[in-house]
Amino acid sequence: MLKSIKAALLALMLPLAANAATYEEGKHYEVIAERGTKKPEVTEYFSFYCPACNNFEGLIEEFKPKLDDGVKFKKSHVDFIGSRDPEHQKMIATALATAEVLPQKKQIVSAMFNHIHTKRGNFNELADIKDVFVAQGVDGAKFDKMYKSFSVRTKASKMARQQKQLQEKGALSSVPTFIVSGKYKLVLGRDSGITSPDDIAKLINYLASK
Repeated sequence: MLKSIKAALLALMLPLAANAATYEEGKHYEVIAERGTKKPEVTEYFSFYCPACNNFEGLIEEFKPKLDDGVKFKKSHVDFIGSRDPEHQKMIATALATAEVLPQKKQIVSAMFNHIHTKRGNFNELADIKDVFVAQGVDGAKFDKMYKSFSVRTKASKMARQQKQLQEKGALSSVPTFIVSGKYKLVLGRDSGITSPDDIAKLINYLASK
């Protein structure tokens, strides 16, 4: 009886082992750090000015629900796409950090992409960004307060710091780039064969559990 139970458990484990073995370092992912984050997460490094990032939004909404419980999805804005003015890029990153602490986060991110890529608009000054937030139901006074808050400024500074660290490692030169738990960089596309929402989610879950 015991042998039968062990055999049944082994049969269940074999497909999982075979699936895990299909992911190869150098083909499906790259190791960019010796140690990862304490909690499992996946961070998308992107820019609102990036057409590919805009197009990727739909795919993200498909694979996010497929991530394992406890795997947190984050966004981090880079400063090397679009305007090269440091203050402008800081303004955009701070806008994302502001959206992160609001219940309208998803709608705001979508609206900012839409403003640039569909409406062909620009964010010339903070008032332009504020208009987008207000259009999504955010009170103007609340936006002003949150945008200037210490917590939001800290979030924006952290994005810049993490970007610099990854660039120094040679792990971040284009967007969108996905980093799992601060340790693994996803390799997506035809060469790796990881292109569908299901496959992306499975690869993230595999790396997040390592």
